Amino acid sequence: MPMLNEGLLLAISQIAVTLAGFSGLVVAIRGAPPTDWHPRDIWSLSWMFGTSLGALFLALLPLLLALFALRDGLLWTLADLIMSAFMLVFAVTMALSGQRLTRLGHPPRVRYFPMGATFVLLVCGCLTGLGAAVFRELRIGFFVLGLIACLLVSTLSLVVFLVVLARAAGARS
Repeated sequence: MPMLNEGLLLAISQIAVTLAGFSGLVVAIRGAPPTDWHPRDIWSLSWMFGTSLGALFLALLPLLLALFALRDGLLWTLADLIMSAFMLVFAVTMALSGQRLTRLGHPPRVRYFPMGATFVLLVCGCLTGLGAAVFRELRIGFFVLGLIACLLVSTLSLVVFLVVLARAAGARS
């Protein structure tokens, strides 16, 4: 049985793979060994890879669930619940690790990014959970919104990482 949103999900997964690959390329051309990295660099990388790989696997999840011949309603409810759990756990984990870094003397390099990224993921995580439990007619829309939120956070993380690298290179010159 062909899935209604298969093309969109595959396109999102391809974008996620591209973002993860580009992030890896940036890391590779940076040239510094990981021991010379600032703790916030590793934290930013966690945002990039966590959200882009999260988007990849979450975009493929409904396609996998469809192989089990689940009813569409159950399929999207499960997909929303899994996405909600991922987004909420990931956002809270990153927020706590960011607070720990700040307490250790490594404040955020781009002032509002951590709070904004955490907020976006928490809101979308709650919406997908509500889509699974309450707003069933919106569950596919909330699922796609969650995927786009992951891609947005991944892209912004990459931009922040590149800006910080450019600042560091400018300061060394």
